[in-house]
Amino acid sequence: MSNEVINILKNHRSIRSFENKKIEKRVLDEILQAGIRAANAGNLQGYSLVVLEDLDKLKALGVYNTPLVIIALADAYRTKRWFNAFGEDNTPVNTIHGLFMNNWDALICLHNISIAAESLGIGTYYNGDVISMDIRKVINNPVYTFPAGMLCLGYPKNEGRLLDRLPLDAVVHYNSYKIPTDEEIKDWYCEKEFLFQTRNTKERLEELRDKGIFNIAQSYSKNKFRKDELLKINEEIKRNIKESGYDV
Repeated sequence: MSNEVINILKNHRSIRSFENKKIEKRVLDEILQAGIRAANAGNLQGYSLVVLEDLDKLKALGVYNTPLVIIALADAYRTKRWFNAFGEDNTPVNTIHGLFMNNWDALICLHNISIAAESLGIGTYYNGDVISMDIRKVINNPVYTFPAGMLCLGYPKNEGRLLDRLPLDAVVHYNSYKIPTDEEIKDWYCEKEFLFQTRNTKERLEELRDKGIFNIAQSYSKNKFRKDELLKINEEIKRNIKESGYDV
């Protein structure tokens, strides 16, 4: 049982190498229209999309060789202004609840955009660093907005690699959360371990072993979950939340 949409979803590849070719306005508009049809809380569309093509602004965000970027903001500012315009000046839109709902709205919209783009032959990848970036200096977003996600888009130079995914048993629970055994955990991650051991050269594996890294779990733990780096990122995210004006 399959169709075109399911095929696109099951064959998603993150593309990070793009042609030096601009996405046409009519194509971009079609993608954005698909994005704003996404499900959202209360039909309030608690997000805004900032489309960046300016190379200086992209450079300021640390994005290079990418023709277009879309930043999705969790946006209570527009809702607040709407309420104010009709005399509702004291409505609390910047709550924890509002931040979560608007953040979800923004990400669902952004993923609709990603799927629509891929269906038209445009490559995409997510840049998760945006939640800790000081984007206010670049895009001038107002209070009550928070950077939920950033999507990079362009015409791909290559088709990219179809990456491994955990099996359904690892991520799907029915009716209640099933606590796995250590053996089940190891079995779920065995494909990742196999790829780690076979895709790295012998020389690279030796370098990693010299650093105390013998498997992919240790590689993630020592590189992606470095305490000093995470503390720095956490502080930057806290800054963004504080400056957003959300009452968290």
